[in-house]
Amino acid sequence: MFDRIHHAGIAIADLVTAKNVFADGLGLRVDETRSPLPEGSKQRGPDPTDILDIPVGDAELEMNAPPADGTAPGGTHRFIEQRGGAGALHHVCLHSTNVPDDVAHLRASGIQQIALSPEELAANEPWDSVAFFHPRDCMGILLEIWFTDDHHVGRRYQGEGVFTRMQHIGVVSADLDKARHFWCNVIGMRVDMMKSNVLKGGRRIETDNVRVLSIPVGSGGNGIVALMPEDGTSGTARFLEKYGGRAGGTMHHIAFATRDVKAAADFVRGNGLKLIGQPNDEFAWIHPKSAAGVLIQIVKDEQ
Repeated sequence: MFDRIHHAGIAIADLVTAKNVFADGLGLRVDETRSPLPEGSKQRGPDPTDILDIPVGDAELEMNAPPADGTAPGGTHRFIEQRGGAGALHHVCLHSTNVPDDVAHLRASGIQQIALSPEELAANEPWDSVAFFHPRDCMGILLEIWFTDDHHVGRRYQGEGVFTRMQHIGVVSADLDKARHFWCNVIGMRVDMMKSNVLKGGRRIETDNVRVLSIPVGSGGNGIVALMPEDGTSGTARFLEKYGGRAGGTMHHIAFATRDVKAAADFVRGNGLKLIGQPNDEFAWIHPKSAAGVLIQIVKDEQ
């Protein structure tokens, strides 16, 4: 069972930029017990990266940069280059209360587990550790499954307290019915019908000409928001065509909740981040050009 988003994986050019934008800019703090500054934790395997963990509420931002020690970079580095060299949302990680059952279910649903050969997969049954699944089978999204561990995010890592939690990860899709099928029928979530009635085709957002489904992940206070452009004229539609056209979808934005949207917008502006348009009482947007290539939404915390 998936009970929350464990982290949003963000690919980034270097850890200095990661700290400047996603810790200092947002008023958050690096969890140095898991990723000591300035080098971060060093993941060395098929896709070597240097990592900073930045908690926000009960979830984390996992900042993945190419190795700074001369180790040959892997897929994450190539992904950054494809997205213009600055960075981008890279993967969604779901926390599982039963990894063997969840991994077996995803495989049985026809989703390809990656990073290991079929022989290695067979030799490690039942699977009980971190697992990755191919974007081709996951609406263009690299999906990671995280096992239960004893790590709990402490209050000392919440920084300035401007942002209370990760509210959602926005994913864009060419077909909202297929997105609902994946996140609900395959992954096992349910659409929040009060916020986005499936029978009415989801919630329509006229300002960007998209339809939206809100899909909570467990009871952890965060979730997935699936967006579908209604035509090819919006910025969301152009983003989908550029980055997710082949797979029919991709990650689009990340949203952080705050008690006061306008105050939070003023706070991040004071830290050098630029907004798109003017904030209102319900939401604001941080421009990706000032946030290492990542589109960030600020939303009012309703909890």
